[in-house]
Formats: sequence, structure tokens, C-alpha cells
Amino acid sequence: MLIIKDFLPNLQKISMPLFYSRLKYFDMLTKNLFRNIFAAFIFTIGSTVSLAAQKPSFNKPANFKDIPVYRLQVAFKTAGSKNAETDDKVFVQLSSNMNPYYLNYGHDDREKNKYEVYDIIDPTISFIRDIEYLNITKMGTDGWNIAKVQLIVNGHLIFNQNYSKKIIDGNDGASPTLTFSARTLQKNAFWGYNNRAVHMPPFVLKKSDLVSMIEGYMGNQIQYIKKYNVKWGNKKGINTVWGAPVEAKYRNKNRLSIDLDLQVEITGPNPELDVDFDIVVTCSQGKVELKISNFRAHVDYLNLFKVASFNSDFAKYLNRSFNVPVCNAHFNPDGSLSFI
Repeated sequence: MLIIKDFLPNLQKISMPLFYSRLKYFDMLTKNLFRNIFAAFIFTIGSTVSLAAQKPSFNKPANFKDIPVYRLQVAFKTAGSKNAETDDKVFVQLSSNMNPYYLNYGHDDREKNKYEVYDIIDPTISFIRDIEYLNITKMGTDGWNIAKVQLIVNGHLIFNQNYSKKIIDGNDGASPTLTFSARTLQKNAFWGYNNRAVHMPPFVLKKSDLVSMIEGYMGNQIQYIKKYNVKWGNKKGINTVWGAPVEAKYRNKNRLSIDLDLQVEITGPNPELDVDFDIVVTCSQGKVELKISNFRAHVDYLNLFKVASFNSDFAKYLNRSFNVPVCNAHFNPDGSLSFI
């Protein structure tokens, strides 16, 4: 008969090594588990701190006039009355240093009862203090009845004026110019911070925003081409527009392709003037830069465009310097531009 006390020494010889082996294995698993948990915790905390550190901040100027202008727009609503619309050329000026800036988009604008916003890209307006007045001039004698005038900076309304009837024209006793002085602008209820972050630039520009900025800039520039009468393409006679006047297509995270449909007005059928270029975004050490690249047009008309000016003027409003060491500016597949 086997006595337990006789078996115990043998049991201990067999079981204790196995026990210690399993205990050591369990200890190793426990250490690895806690090491992984700790590493994940450190990664999470580190990522949170890193992301928070990379978010740029912008000082709020004490003086409203010292706010940088990242985007400048004027908006109008044409009255709904009979013959309120106009096909005449219209330009604006906001300072004595600014050349007439023509409001010339590719669609039929300033139509009856329509509200339209125009982007202005002009190197003379860098800060709100550069806005000396708002001058609106209509050329010709096709009267324009205005119901609303607005000035928008960095996406925020800073001036608004409504009218029941305000005609600007070159005949019938009306004035072709409507002017708002600096004092008038600054007395407006919308002038000032008014609990809004007017000093903050947009961190994302939609594709439609970029298209509007390009259309506004190019629509103004073609008014200054003297050798030829260059206009936006249309479908009258020979079709010189294919899709929208300005189209943007995503290429990759650093490149957006732009297609402009223009035409040259000559005796006989107007030839199509197709203009293509890329917007390239780069980002290093918190500095975002956008450049116009690969500018292409028909060889007979390529020298009509001041590509260097376009590049510098466009970049002036879109380049950013963030107070963070790293940035991630890129184009999204939907064509929008993200600065962070």
C-alpha cells in the first residue's frame, strides 16, 4: 500500500520545477502585458501633447485695423425690380494704391434679384487698415439697381448696406459711382470684432472657394490685356466653354489642376483659349507655400498672361506661416485645401 508521506518527496521533485516554470511564464506574460499597456498609454499621451502642440494659434490684434487679410470679398444683391440688372462692366477700388478691380466672373452675373460674392486678390490690401474706402463704379449706360452692398474679410461680414432703390449709371441723372468712405465703413454695425474671430484665417478652403478666387482674379486680369479682347468662354456661336468656366481637379495631396475656358474676340468665329495650370502646395517648418506651376496656353496667347504676378498675388493670400514646427498642408480628394 502506497503511503502518502512516501510519495510526497517524489511529488515535490516532479511538481516544484513545473510550478516554478509556470510561475516564471506567468510573470513574463504579466510584465509584457503591463509593458504594452504602459507603452500604449505613453503613446496616447505623447500623441495628444504632440497634436496640441502642432495646432497653430493667432494673436488677436488690439486694433481691429491691424488684422491681416487672408481673404477679401465684396458682395452685391441686385434689386428685383424691372430692368434692375446690367451687363455693363463694374469695378471696385478699396484704396488709392489699388487699380480698378473688375468684377468679371464667367457666368451671367448681376442679374435681377441675384446675390453674388466676388473674391478680390490684390497685393495692395494686406491688412484691414489698407482699406481706405469702398468705391464701386459701373461703366456704360445700362443702369444697375443695387439692393445690398457687403464687404467680407476672412469670411466675416464687416460692412453691410441695404437699399430699397439705389441706381448707379452713366446717364438719366444718376452717378456711375457709389462710394463709402472710411468713416462710413467704420461706423457700420458690422465693423469690429463683435465676438467673432475675424483675425483667424480659414484652416480649410473648399474647392468652390479656390475656384472663386481664381475666377475673380483671372476675370480681372483679362480686362487689362490690350493686344486682344479676351473674354470668358460661352456657347454663343462656336462653343468655347466646356463645363464650368473654371474647373479644378485633384491630382494628389500636393497638386490641384485648374482648367480655364476663355475665348479671344475677333472678326469671325472666336477661337477658344484654353488655359491650364497646377497649384502646388508644400509645407515645411510651419510654412505653407502655394505656387502656380506648369502654366499652359496656346502658343499665340501664352505671353498675354503675367504668370509671375499671378503666382505672387495668389500666394500672398494663401501662403501661411504657422507658429508650430510641423504642418500638414495638403489637398483633399474633394479638391479642398487643408492648411493643417
